[in-house]
Amino acid sequence: MSTTGATGRPSGSTAEQQTGRAPDERPVGYWLKLVDRLIDQSFDDVFHRTGLTRRHWQVLNMIRDGVGDATTVDSVLSPFTAVGGSGPAGQAAGVSAEIADLQARGWVTQVGARWEVTVAGQHAYHDLLDAVSVSREQLAEGISREQYEQTIATLEQMARNLGWSPGR
Repeated sequence: MSTTGATGRPSGSTAEQQTGRAPDERPVGYWLKLVDRLIDQSFDDVFHRTGLTRRHWQVLNMIRDGVGDATTVDSVLSPFTAVGGSGPAGQAAGVSAEIADLQARGWVTQVGARWEVTVAGQHAYHDLLDAVSVSREQLAEGISREQYEQTIATLEQMARNLGWSPGR
């Protein structure tokens, strides 16, 4: 005799008994990694013609927003990069390749110890913004502002539960 679980599906399978969920239900880690990979893919599609990546866009945005110290940029973006720490000449290792590429394109320049977006970088930013906006709209399609905010709050609480705190 089969019973119906909380999901409305028949319960009682061995997998469900061991994990507490039906075999086709996936844990939060699965969805986090899948969505992150799909976001990367979507942004890669947006930036493909320019040779940029999502990291380039994030770095350009941060510098444009006034976060000009490479170590701070790296620290803020560390959840997105595989490498952390400092590289040569005080540059953050996690984003140093992106900063070097943006500099080679003439989009950022170093002024003292800080990076700043150039006029050419401002133009490039605005050219890319439309495509990025379309990708972001696609990601949020069918999701209310309240649902989005609740999702962000839930993910932040999960991160705090696992030891994360702001400024880390």
